[in-house]
Amino acid sequence: MTKNNISNVQDDTKLPLPYRSWFDTYYMQVKIVGWIIFIVYSFIAFYKLVIDRLVNVIIVFFQGDYSFGELGLFDYSGWRVTTNFVPFETILRYINYSQYFNLDLLIINLLGNLLIFTPMGFLLPLLSKKFRKAWIIIILGFFSSLMVETVQFIFTVGSADIDDLILNTVGAWVGYLAYKCLLIIPKSHN
Repeated sequence: MTKNNISNVQDDTKLPLPYRSWFDTYYMQVKIVGWIIFIVYSFIAFYKLVIDRLVNVIIVFFQGDYSFGELGLFDYSGWRVTTNFVPFETILRYINYSQYFNLDLLIINLLGNLLIFTPMGFLLPLLSKKFRKAWIIIILGFFSSLMVETVQFIFTVGSADIDDLILNTVGAWVGYLAYKCLLIIPKSHN
């Protein structure tokens, strides 16, 4: 194998970006900032989806005004009201009866669930070669969302909904598609 072939093989393994020379110059800094952004995003997403709701329940409990039973924590008697195991039931309800729902509720529940996992699908393939396959991002999005929905079900904070799982997984895939679109941008000419 000649030196040119080795060079070509190495170039093909790099992420083609319009500003390749700039990216190569600041590779470590970009990688570190990228991982920091991903970690902050992950914390904020998990906080908003689970921790915030759980902390609010615990604060109310420790103020002494309510017991666990009164707060509904670990109370599964109403699980049929707060849990949906039928795919697309909630999505179709929002679409078919949109005139009866507040627009903010529709946007938060449909678009919000779609977009909350989009950064995962976009950032991970940029940050690591391990995540550059669509099926890996889809599986990661699915299991991350499953973890959130499971915690919401176990602690009865929020509502565990299979449609959230579907929208979150599709959101991760949409992020991956955005990453793939970035690859289509033509390389800059030096």
